[in-house]
Amino acid sequence: MRTRNISSALFGMSLLISCTQNPSAGKPSSGTRQFASSDLQGFAEISDLSLQKTEIRSDLKDLFCVHVYKLPLKADFSSELGVLCQDQKPTPSFTDFDRHASLVGSKPRAIRLDLSQGDDGYTRGLFGVVYRVPIQPKWVRSARIPWYMTDTSEFPYLKRSGSVVADSSNDLGGDLQFGKWDLSYHADIQTPAQTSFSNELKTQLNSFQVQGGNSDIGIGTEHLVDASVSGTPDYRVYNTTTITIGNEDKLSSTLITIVRVEVKNNGFPETAAKVISDSVTALATQVHDGLMAELAAGHFKP
Repeated sequence: MRTRNISSALFGMSLLISCTQNPSAGKPSSGTRQFASSDLQGFAEISDLSLQKTEIRSDLKDLFCVHVYKLPLKADFSSELGVLCQDQKPTPSFTDFDRHASLVGSKPRAIRLDLSQGDDGYTRGLFGVVYRVPIQPKWVRSARIPWYMTDTSEFPYLKRSGSVVADSSNDLGGDLQFGKWDLSYHADIQTPAQTSFSNELKTQLNSFQVQGGNSDIGIGTEHLVDASVSGTPDYRVYNTTTITIGNEDKLSSTLITIVRVEVKNNGFPETAAKVISDSVTALATQVHDGLMAELAAGHFKP
């Protein structure tokens, strides 16, 4: 890890997307993806959200909120799951995400759910993002999502790269788990003060079928596995939770990702919040586009 002018710590949000491919993973690099930064937004700032249609099957939402808490998840994801479920029932936010998917179409955009700046120098953010794909959930689970998550991405002030370090999916058995990957990320960030620093981050991604015998609901959870990788407690929390759930047409899926981050901001709290939001948008865009590319290539034929 290299630090230039300020300590490296901020944004393992690099963790989410961007990636130079791991040659052993068998997927060629797709090159650097360019993104423009967007202003932070919450549901309350979207005036026409209530006018949008819902498409997620209501029975699947109910089943998700009951069965997801029975899974042997590898970290504490109660805050992320609490956005969508309370007392084993879908929350109003679940419906808001459903409606937002109809609004954004093929261009996902991050939603600010909670954001605070502590006196301890840490930025705490809870963000979400949603989109739909014309692919059934059972096929989404077979896609190369970890590689899309780690494709290289670049903003005017941020560049991230990463790789799938290990794929242990073939070693799994039982507990409804069907995927396990170790991911590694690197980020270079430039601050408004024209100082810059770099950051390294490692995570583990695990995927599950939420209910036995039901291929219409899946979940992927990612958590920080080496908080000391940079030598300092840059991240106290880094969790991503993505659910894939079937729609009423029974031919397509809605994907909702909730991201919770508690990160040292190095005196640039607004930049920290911006990086989290932009990274969530880029993550969703790259996974969405990767899924659509696989669909176009005929990878989801029975």
